[in-house]
Amino acid sequence: MPNGLLIVIWLLMTMGLQHSKDMTKEKSDSIKICLITLSTPTFNNVGAASALPYHLILGAKENKDVEFVIYSFNINEIDAEGIKQTEQLLGAKVHLLSKPLWLQWMFKMHLLLLRVFLGRPLWSYLTLPAWALADIRAYKPDKVWVYGEEIARLAKHFDSSRTVVTMPDCESLYYYRLLELPWISLDLRKILRYSFAYWQYKRMEHTDSIQGVTYHFVGKADADFYQRFNPDAHVVFIPHPLYAHRPKDISFHRPRIRLLFAGRYDFYCQHGSDKALQAMMNRANELYDHFEVTFLGKGWLSWADKLSGAGFTTQHIPYVKDYIEELQRHDIQINIIDVGTGTKGKVLDAISNGLLVIGSPLALENIAVKDGESCVEVKEPYQVVELLMDIEDSRSLYEKMACLGGKVVTEVHNSTNVSRQLFLFDESV
Repeated sequence: MPNGLLIVIWLLMTMGLQHSKDMTKEKSDSIKICLITLSTPTFNNVGAASALPYHLILGAKENKDVEFVIYSFNINEIDAEGIKQTEQLLGAKVHLLSKPLWLQWMFKMHLLLLRVFLGRPLWSYLTLPAWALADIRAYKPDKVWVYGEEIARLAKHFDSSRTVVTMPDCESLYYYRLLELPWISLDLRKILRYSFAYWQYKRMEHTDSIQGVTYHFVGKADADFYQRFNPDAHVVFIPHPLYAHRPKDISFHRPRIRLLFAGRYDFYCQHGSDKALQAMMNRANELYDHFEVTFLGKGWLSWADKLSGAGFTTQHIPYVKDYIEELQRHDIQINIIDVGTGTKGKVLDAISNGLLVIGSPLALENIAVKDGESCVEVKEPYQVVELLMDIEDSRSLYEKMACLGGKVVTEVHNSTNVSRQLFLFDESV
C-alpha cells in the first residue's frame, strides 16, 4: 500500500479517536438534575409560587450543558396544554405525581378545617410513589433538587451531599411576623389561627432538617430564622432571580410624574397602603398637579375613585396582557408591604425595569438596593407625601437613583448568576 495512503488512513483514525475523546469529555461535563416540586414550573406564578424553579432552570441552561427531569405534584393544577408548553420551553420532561386519596377528598369535600387535627401542614403529607423513586434512582442524577418547604423531607431518599431543597421562604417566620403585628394581636381568633400554623411549620422545619442537605432561601432573614432552630443545617441565602426585564430610558414624565401601585390590594399591603393613600388624600391640593396615579391589580377601585374625587388623575387596571410594557409606562412604584418574607417579586420587577421604588422595609428586603442610593425606604407610610414633594423638586436626583437601582439589580439578580451559585457550576462563586 502506498505510503501516502497509509498516512491519510492514520490521520483519519487519529481524528476519529480525538473526536470520540472530545464527545466523551463533553458528555462527562454535562450535569443531570432531577427536580421534585410541589408546583409545575411556569413563566409567571400560576396558582402557586411556580415561576422561581422555571427561571432557575433557564438560568442553569445558560451556565452549562444541563439536563433536567421534573416530577411535579402539580398543586397549581396546570392543564395538559400548559404542561406541554413548560416541557417545550424548558426542554425537560414533566412527570405528574399523584396526591393521597384522603388528601384529594379533603379538597373535594371542602373539609380543610379538619387540618386542625393534623400535626403538620397539609402538603407535607405528600410522598414519592415507589415508581417515581425507582425512576429517579435509575436516572442517577448528579443533583436532586426539591422545591417547596412542605416536601423538604423527601430529601431523605437521596444522597444528602447531592441534594438541594429550595424552601424558598421560611413559613414559620411568616407567621412569627404576623403575630407581631398590633392589629393581629387584638383579634383572638387570628392569634389562635396563626399560632397554630406557626407551631405546625416550626415543628416540621425542625423534624425534617437533614444534615448534609443544602437548604436554599431567597430571604436572608428567612435563612437566619431557619438556621437559629436548626444550627447543624447547611443553609444558604441566594438572591432571587429576575423573571423579565427590558431596557428603559429613565426620564420622569411631565407635567405629571406617573405613580404606580402594583399587585393585588390584599392583606399583605392593605394596612400600610391605606395609610399612605390617606396621607396623599389629605395633601391632595399640593400633589395632584404634579402626580398621577395608576393602580395595577385587583381590589384598588375604591381608592382610585377616592383619589379621583380629590382631584388626582387616576386609573385602575385590574389586568394587562403585557405586564412589563404597562409597568414601564410609569416612573415610580410605591409598595407599602406590612407582612411577608422572602423577596417581593413585584418590587424586583419594578426596579429591574427602570422604575424608582418607594417601599417599606419589608417591601425592599433581600433586593440588592440601598436606601438613598438606588431606592427610597420609608419607615412610616405617611412619609410618602413629603418624599413625593421632594421628588418633584429634585427630579434628576431620583432619576439617577432609578438608573442605579436597575443596574445593580440586573447584575446581582441575574438568573444565570443565581443558578450558578445554587447548583455550584462554578465552585469559585
